[in-house]
Amino acid sequence: MKRYDFIIAGGGMAGLSLAYYLSKSQLRDRSILIIDREPKNRNDRTWCYWEQGVGPFEPIVFRQWSTVEFFGTTYSGPLNIGDYRYKMLRGIDFYQYIKAQLAAIPTIEIKQANIKRIKDTPQGGFVLTSQAPYIADYVFDSTFPLKLNLPRQHNLLQHFKGWVIRTEKPCFDVQRPRMMDFRIEQEGDCRFLYILPFDERTALVEYTIFNETLLAEPEYETALRRYIEQYLDTGGYEISETEYGVIPMSDEPTMESPSDHIIRIGTSGGYTKASTGYTFQRTQRYLQQLVRNLEQTGKPQRPVNRLYQWFKMFQDSVLLNVLKYRRHSMADVFTRLYARNQPADIFRFLDEDTSVWEDLRIMSTVPLGPFTVAAADVLRKRLLRV
Repeated sequence: MKRYDFIIAGGGMAGLSLAYYLSKSQLRDRSILIIDREPKNRNDRTWCYWEQGVGPFEPIVFRQWSTVEFFGTTYSGPLNIGDYRYKMLRGIDFYQYIKAQLAAIPTIEIKQANIKRIKDTPQGGFVLTSQAPYIADYVFDSTFPLKLNLPRQHNLLQHFKGWVIRTEKPCFDVQRPRMMDFRIEQEGDCRFLYILPFDERTALVEYTIFNETLLAEPEYETALRRYIEQYLDTGGYEISETEYGVIPMSDEPTMESPSDHIIRIGTSGGYTKASTGYTFQRTQRYLQQLVRNLEQTGKPQRPVNRLYQWFKMFQDSVLLNVLKYRRHSMADVFTRLYARNQPADIFRFLDEDTSVWEDLRIMSTVPLGPFTVAAADVLRKRLLRV
């Protein structure tokens, strides 16, 4: 049974990002095995995120913008995002870039196999695959599934379907993506469209829903067609690419370090922000902290301010409670947040870069009645769990 310093179980965004940061660190000479069941050779997803300055993946950012458009209940128009840039990264570009970087390091291996079992042992983290067993000092696992059915938690889904379309007429403003467009039937949920323009005639148009139940495939497509017909003067269009995804939005407790030799990363480790489903930038930040700590102390746990973490998780639970029980229109909630605050402050808030007092000021701009009821319900549920 071959032994490695590190095994990365799952070669998606989190696993490849971790390998990338390890390859740029003082630990680049350690033996690393990455295992994934898929070759990651197709454009299966798109990540959008905001960022100040130049990030680690700047060479492969597909598009970026200094202004975004928002269409809400009482405000529509451009948002001044200050020093932030709204960036788009295609999955295929990410996979190819990371793999090219890793290929230059002889101590890093990538194997395509099904992972059957991950277990902690006194000798290290044990991984059984469809090809062979392996063992390592640490296993970084992004494959562990959340339960998403705990009765006193809030378990919702962010699900989306998008088309890259090529239009007959030039109808897209290449300088202004639509970040959130709520001018569609909400059906009691949080539903919006966004548009990421590639050029005047090509864009990704994506339909996104926050709720508990996936739709039948024709329902996503009907909503996309209806929006395109109503709000875009295309002159006709062709669909060149399709993407679909589901992201858990859950305040289910996660364990980043369930045992001595296993560390959970990505959604498995709680890297997805429960109230929004935002994952990409949060994952990058957490993994960089993890690698720095591993360099400095030999331990892969990232440093955490427990009190601040509890406060942020409580905020997430409150917003999920409002969503789950439909206490107020989420289109109106997001409109108030962006209309009554500086958009750059909302980005900092969602990135968890704000102080408690800044959070309280921002949260004072949402409908206080429904959110107070939600906060009381969250506290009640937590007391019942105790």
